[in-house]
Amino acid sequence: MGGRDYDLKTILNIPLFEALQDILAKTTGTAIITVDYKGTPVTRHSCRTEFCSVIRENPVSRKRCFRCDALAGLEAVRLNRPFIYLCHCGIVDAAVPVVVGDRYLGAVMFGEVRLSDNSADGKVERLVGEITSLRREDTECARALMEKYERIPKMEYSRVVEIAEMLEAIVRYIVCQAMDRHSQALTYEWMLSGSRDRQLFLQAPVDLGDLPQREDPEDTHRELAGSPVYPAIRYLETHRQERVTMAEMAKLCHLTPSYFCRIFSRVTGETFVDYVNRQKVSWAKKMLQDPNVTVSQAAAELGYLDTSYFIRVFKKYEGVTPLVYRQHRSR
Repeated sequence: MGGRDYDLKTILNIPLFEALQDILAKTTGTAIITVDYKGTPVTRHSCRTEFCSVIRENPVSRKRCFRCDALAGLEAVRLNRPFIYLCHCGIVDAAVPVVVGDRYLGAVMFGEVRLSDNSADGKVERLVGEITSLRREDTECARALMEKYERIPKMEYSRVVEIAEMLEAIVRYIVCQAMDRHSQALTYEWMLSGSRDRQLFLQAPVDLGDLPQREDPEDTHRELAGSPVYPAIRYLETHRQERVTMAEMAKLCHLTPSYFCRIFSRVTGETFVDYVNRQKVSWAKKMLQDPNVTVSQAAAELGYLDTSYFIRVFKKYEGVTPLVYRQHRSR
């Protein structure tokens, strides 16, 4: 959930990301390329070595490169972290997965280096069984290829790990920003759609008295209306009798549950559960002003199947039971 509306091109903005790739490749001393989940490149190569340029020009070895990239990305998703490995030529590469929600889109691949120490013994495995052998044959082409292989830069394993962690942080930041922009666009589209209910919604905003109060009510309304979680807030307002879950509201807002939780807390100042309960208690207080409405009826109207549980929730936020609250109000 949460990844169906995305692909690598919308997440990364390829032209801008290629410029970033070039800078990162020069800074880290590695080659970088971004591939989709099949291992097919979606960006050009940044700082590719001469050796890998020759290997990728060969139809047979190029397929092995694509296969390595595809399998490495999947392994990185399985491990939920960057995956460092030896390609079919025995060169060190790494895959940093690009994941949105529960959908794997592709990976940022970097490497094309040789290890300069023995600290990675047992930590870096060869990924595929189809090995491209490099023999010191007495031919001009073989010698030229071996010379290119010897010019591949060497790097300590710890440095490879540092670069992987840095790229992982960059990718996560880009994904988070892209999801935020996309969610806001969907929210505005939802608000401006032709539905009669939504037109009424625009004309009659949420009652600010029922929302967490801040210093400036106008600022509160603007923040809620422009936030990615606004559809959930409005849905709760118009479906008071339903028992909704955070996962359902996250799906309504086209967000992952974890991201929805963070944004919701930032916008409202409290957790989703606390917000829902506090809102229902506020609505219950208005209902209890009518002497003909019983506590059980108020609980049922707000989706509480267990009246005793509703009473406990009410007391948690008001300090008194609904009955005591009504008595105080009547006085």
